[in-house]
Amino acid sequence: MLSNMNSDASGEVPVVIVGAGPVGLALANDLSWRGIPTVLIDRRTEPLNFPTSESIHTRTMEQFRVWGIAEEVRFAGFPPDMPRDVHFATRVTGYRLGRVPRASNRLQQEISSPISPEGPIWCPKFLFESVMRKALAKGGATQFLFGHEVVSFDEDETGVTVCVKELATGRDFSLRCRYLAACDGASSGIRKSLDISLQGTFAEGRNLGIFLRSAQLRSLMQDRAGVMVDIVNPDFSANLSAVDGQDLWRLIIFMRDGDPGGLDPATCVRQTVGCDIDAEILDARAWAGHTVVAERFRKGRAFLLGDAAHLLWPRGGFGMNTGVGDAANLGWKLGAVLKGWGGAGLLDSYEAERRPVALRNVAEAALNYRSEASLPVSAAIEDAGALGDAQRQALAEAIVATRAREWNTMGLQLGFRYDDSPVCWSDGSAVGSNDNAQYVPTTRAGARAPHAWVRPGVSTLDYFGRGFCLVHHGGESTVGFEAAAAGRGIPLSALELEENASAELYERKFVLVRPDGHVAWRSNELPADAGHILDRAAGINCIGR
Repeated sequence: MLSNMNSDASGEVPVVIVGAGPVGLALANDLSWRGIPTVLIDRRTEPLNFPTSESIHTRTMEQFRVWGIAEEVRFAGFPPDMPRDVHFATRVTGYRLGRVPRASNRLQQEISSPISPEGPIWCPKFLFESVMRKALAKGGATQFLFGHEVVSFDEDETGVTVCVKELATGRDFSLRCRYLAACDGASSGIRKSLDISLQGTFAEGRNLGIFLRSAQLRSLMQDRAGVMVDIVNPDFSANLSAVDGQDLWRLIIFMRDGDPGGLDPATCVRQTVGCDIDAEILDARAWAGHTVVAERFRKGRAFLLGDAAHLLWPRGGFGMNTGVGDAANLGWKLGAVLKGWGGAGLLDSYEAERRPVALRNVAEAALNYRSEASLPVSAAIEDAGALGDAQRQALAEAIVATRAREWNTMGLQLGFRYDDSPVCWSDGSAVGSNDNAQYVPTTRAGARAPHAWVRPGVSTLDYFGRGFCLVHHGGESTVGFEAAAAGRGIPLSALELEENASAELYERKFVLVRPDGHVAWRSNELPADAGHILDRAAGINCIGR
């Protein structure tokens, strides 16, 4: 049961967040960490028990690290030493077609250490959401209103009046806030009220998701360590993934033709496995895949985040992670404006920075879907003998050529940049690679500032978050920057790197890093007017795109 910290919320609060899924929880965590009170509203009174969003990207884990919950998420309950391998087969008990090896949650952090203090992990939503809710309760800046819905809202020059209904009693009351954040999912009522349309392709496929419990299935998978098996055969495609690393599983049937509405879940399980097994069907839901992005991410004092702003095919784990990226981007900007040191240009920059990322990620997820749908599946793929062997070999080669990229996205996870941001200073350098697979560290304006170990267990990334950070080396004074920041009330710290590989990684003598860990400005020389640099970075004096 989701409990309300204060079901009698009233008066004025800086931010009202609608939707308590991963993205709403992420924005609340970011604002709570910054000391900004919020009210978090959700219709649900029970956590959503249908499993989704198991794949947590490296950048999301880095954000969890900022909030101090990365370790709790990594060890939230999914077996930390279970390999995250992805297998391909005609059926669970059928012919094997290949494997993408991936390290366990624990080992992956060590493997990722040259480029990040964290690393991607596998952790189902019901586990990491619990950690996020506990962190909010501990922080004390968030009021939960579960079992409530937003009936309407009205904006004026100074804020937003939000009309709320308690569903169990029908009681109506109003909240007053400075800003409204819509994290209320694909069918966002806030987005519809704002008359913001989604652009792209809707309902590209009709599919069936099945949540099941089976100890026998775990036994069948014992010699195939990993978290997922992709099923490819002449009848259908499917994805079977581990939910708890024990007896809980999620099965997705991807329909090539027709509507799955009449499909029997138990039959789907049997056909996927290739034999009868003991399995308890816990839930089954039909769903459609979309490739759409909202035409706008902001209207007045209201902002769209997560599925309210973009809908992606669930291939590659981009949906939830893109939404958490939205929250990390908007959170520090709202915090800066509410605390008085951020200008209006900061809030304008949210859409300018995040919408291109959403377009890129939506396109990549769609490419993964199309790669899966276009695999050369022969009618003889499950036949014994030479013909079947040849067809399986061809399919295995196609899988290696096209499907492996779905689990090789470090460039997309860490390499996204805000190239055209109105609050970043471009130095005119070449744009460089922006490959989805390969991550190339850079301090080009808009890029994620690179990770380097400052000392054992402490990353450069650990210095970013509360305010701006001037990373520098060479021994020159940073007094000018510090004085300019102090005069404007802008929080600024400094990190001096030794003249070694870490300094070389930062490419310039001076790199100004924003609270979200992205580069605002860089140069080999201190500016004549540091305040001019800070004004733009803080959205006080922005240059249009």
